[in-house]
Amino acid sequence: MRQVGTVLSLFAVLAWAGSAAGAKERGYERGMIVSMTSVPCGSQVKRHKKTQELLCQEYVLRSDTMEYHIRQGEPKRTDLLPVGLQAEFRLDKDRMRVRVPGSGKEREYQVVSEAARTDMNASGPAAQQ
Repeated sequence: MRQVGTVLSLFAVLAWAGSAAGAKERGYERGMIVSMTSVPCGSQVKRHKKTQELLCQEYVLRSDTMEYHIRQGEPKRTDLLPVGLQAEFRLDKDRMRVRVPGSGKEREYQVVSEAARTDMNASGPAAQQ
């Protein structure tokens, strides 16, 4: 009887530790980086009052249910996300933290817009009638 209690206690501790470690990873959702475009995001004043328009990269990241338009925070950053690959992301208010598996780097982007996907296959309860 004592062995059964010990085994159950050990199992409970291992299950709790596994769920605590997995909770950190559950914060990420998966999506596909569909496209990238360069958009104007300000201007820079040069010497002699000449201005130069700054361009930022804007990405479309598509998850199972949503489509997000995200833009890099600083125009001077040159980190590019690979188009056509899966990415992991998590939302924090109007910011999105994106990481591409294998790179290990997490990059922060500003969410410009978001919309529910309308191109999904009709598979809900209303479609089955």
